[in-house]
Amino acid sequence: MPEFHTHHALAEAGERHEQLTEGNKLVPIAAAVIAVLAALATLFSNHSSVSGLQQRTLAGIYQTRAADSYSYYESSRIKIEVNQSMIQSGLVSSAPARAAMTTRVDKEQKKSAATLEQAKKNEETANEYLESAEKRMTSYEHFEWSATLFEVAVVLVSITALMRQHTLMYVGFVATAIGLIFFGLGFF
Repeated sequence: MPEFHTHHALAEAGERHEQLTEGNKLVPIAAAVIAVLAALATLFSNHSSVSGLQQRTLAGIYQTRAADSYSYYESSRIKIEVNQSMIQSGLVSSAPARAAMTTRVDKEQKKSAATLEQAKKNEETANEYLESAEKRMTSYEHFEWSATLFEVAVVLVSITALMRQHTLMYVGFVATAIGLIFFGLGFF
């Protein structure tokens, strides 16, 4: 078992204290700032992801509503065609029944026109939600890239503190700069 020398331990502690008090304070400050940027990028990334998924869900809901409206419109058109065929073929011979069927056809045509308009509106809304979802997912990807670059930069700058060589710190700063570009793109 190695011997413990108080004098050596105190000398080593004194050297470390000098390194901390006289050392480069840029490294820990840079690491802290970059870590905060990484946290912000992760926060915005998560928000963009959740928003994008929400927009896709809403797009699916409106696509389903549009499909339902189109189906209802088609069934209305079939009813109209059947009723018109019955009127034109002479199957309905009494005047009151003919008038009732003609009234029903007119009501069904108005209703089907409104249904078609609603289907088109639902389809437009679904497309708007899909476009919004794509924008948010692109934003998510940019924030993810920036968060990754910031995290790599934190590691590189932290290694600089341990190795006392500034080469990795400069590489970390380059990674941070590129991360800032992606971070800015995330907002657009």
